[in-house]
Amino acid sequence: MILTERQELKIELFNRGIQVSEKARMVIEGTERKPLSTGDYASTSGLTLDLGEDIFVNAPIVDNNPNIVSGTPHQLDIDGDRFVVRTGDREIQAKYIPVPGYYNRVNSRGEPYKLLAVTHIDRVRISPVEGCAIACQFCDVPYEFKYRKHNIEDLVDSIKVAVCDPILPAQHVLISGGTPKREDYGYENEVYQQVTSSFPGLDVDIMMAPVGALLNPKLLKEIGIHGLSINLELFNPEIARRKAKGKYDIGREKYLKFISDCVEMFGPGKVRSLLMVGIEPMEDTLQGVHALAERGCDPVLSPFIPDSMTPLRNELPPSIDLQKEIFQRARDIVDVYTGVVLGPRCIPCQHNTLAFPYKEGSFYRHSYNPNDRQSINNL
Repeated sequence: MILTERQELKIELFNRGIQVSEKARMVIEGTERKPLSTGDYASTSGLTLDLGEDIFVNAPIVDNNPNIVSGTPHQLDIDGDRFVVRTGDREIQAKYIPVPGYYNRVNSRGEPYKLLAVTHIDRVRISPVEGCAIACQFCDVPYEFKYRKHNIEDLVDSIKVAVCDPILPAQHVLISGGTPKREDYGYENEVYQQVTSSFPGLDVDIMMAPVGALLNPKLLKEIGIHGLSINLELFNPEIARRKAKGKYDIGREKYLKFISDCVEMFGPGKVRSLLMVGIEPMEDTLQGVHALAERGCDPVLSPFIPDSMTPLRNELPPSIDLQKEIFQRARDIVDVYTGVVLGPRCIPCQHNTLAFPYKEGSFYRHSYNPNDRQSINNL
């Protein structure tokens, strides 16, 4: 596979991030001084751009990742009435995906909606648990947020607000966030139940580790969950022991067995698992791709983005060459298996993953159309 110019740019942006010109920053911030980014998780704290050709990217910016962006050759600028990404003599038109209108609003309890829900392009993510019961060294959640549960009514309300947002209306839901403590498994399952019953017309996915009695594939299918993301993240057990002890303790074989059970219950295309690119040797990650694909699970490749709040803050993202090679080789692996692709299948949700839609009929949008909504790109 020969990568297109825009696909190459996406990989380059994962590696070096992007500057924002003063003119572009002024337009984005506007008179309300809106933030450029929601600035949440390490992998989603950048600037979200639509590069065209169904290519979306979350590019690190100096506001949140100065260690990556310093000296980057890429810049978001304005040329006439459009945004462009400039890299030397190369210029590619882009659309900036703004933060949602609810970002600076608070609910009836006075709690900011941005602590309850975050919209990325067409998906709203809610986090029932702030903080995390386990600590992975590449994730900022356990280091930046104190553990607490959110009120379920507030979570449901935040989804309603996100769906009705005038700037970036959500089209589907991801329930994610930190792993709950054992005593909060019942609470987490109640969130799943209430969200699916409150929004029968929306696809609702869950991203969670297979801990204890927290996830029951049969019950989740019965209440209407659309799909599952069971993120293995690191395949090398020794590196997992050092970098993601909580997940190591669960055990790789338990992860793989649970993923197989989920595929059997939900069917092909409904179960995915994320693997981090750049923390372990490439051959280990590719073994993980093979192990997932042979079980009918869509592997998802997520380039490591160092976060300043984590122990891996001084590490570097994977090189451009490594990302290209692992993408090509991972595609060769999954293409052997029927019904499996490099995910995620939702095209806008590929913004923070090493993924491009490549197999007709396997990828989709949740009705997202940047021309149908209020947009900052209409300068």
